[in-house]
Amino acid sequence: MSGNFDFLASQFTGLVFRRGSLLLMLLMGAAQTARAQQVLVQANVANDTVKTTFGPNRRWFGHGYVALGLVAGPAETGAALCYGFPSAEARVGGRLKLRLSQSVALCGDLAYAYQRYELAQEAGKRVPAPTLHQRENLALHQLATEVALRLNYGRRGNAIGSYLDLLAGGSWAVGTRHTTEDVPAPGISFLETTESGLPYLRRFGGSAGVRLGLDRYALVARYRLTPAFASDYAAWPELPRWVVGIEVGVF
Repeated sequence: MSGNFDFLASQFTGLVFRRGSLLLMLLMGAAQTARAQQVLVQANVANDTVKTTFGPNRRWFGHGYVALGLVAGPAETGAALCYGFPSAEARVGGRLKLRLSQSVALCGDLAYAYQRYELAQEAGKRVPAPTLHQRENLALHQLATEVALRLNYGRRGNAIGSYLDLLAGGSWAVGTRHTTEDVPAPGISFLETTESGLPYLRRFGGSAGVRLGLDRYALVARYRLTPAFASDYAAWPELPRWVVGIEVGVF
C-alpha cells in the first residue's frame, strides 16, 4: 500500500513539475514577445508622430538661387543697346517659402543683382551723352527684394514640383558706374574711363513679373515699372524695361 502511495505521489509530482515548467516557459515567451512588441510599437509611433515642417513641400522651405537674364524690349530713340550677353543681369540670392495650402504659397527673396546696359555706338545716341566710343556701358549694383504669390499645380511628394509665381519687387542701387573704352594714344595699349556715383541713374526701382518653374529650374521675366533715370533727367530716352532669363535653385 505504501509502495502504491509513493508511486502515485511521484507521478503527481512529475505531472505538476512538467506542467509548471511548461507554464513557466509560456509565461517567459509571452513576456519576451510583449517586450519585442512594445519596442516595435514605440519605434513606429515615434517615427509616425514626428511632424516635419521644413522641406520643399512642407510648411516652410528656404534655399539659395542664381539667375541670369538678358535685357529685352524696345529702347527709345537715343538709348539703343547692344542686346545679348553684353546687356544682361546676374542675380544671386536666397528665398523663403511659406506654404498656405497644397496649391498656394508665399515667397520672399533677398538678392544681389548686377545689371549692365551696353550702349550701341551709333549716330543719334543721347545717353548719357552724344559722344561715341569704342565701347560704353552703364552698370548698377543693386540690393533687390521680392515677394511672390505661388500657384502650385500637379501631383508631387515632398518636392517643389511645378509652379507659377506672380512677382512684385523693389531694388536699391548701392553703386552705379559708367565705363567707356576709346582708341588709346600712341604707345598706350588700352584706354578705359570709369565714372561712379552717377546722379542720373535712379537709385530706387520697382518691378513686376512672372516665374514659371519645375523643381529647381525656372524661366523668369521681370518688367521694370520705374524709369531708369532720375526725375531731373526725365527728358532722357528710356532704356529697355524687360529682363528675361533662367533661374537655378540651390538646394
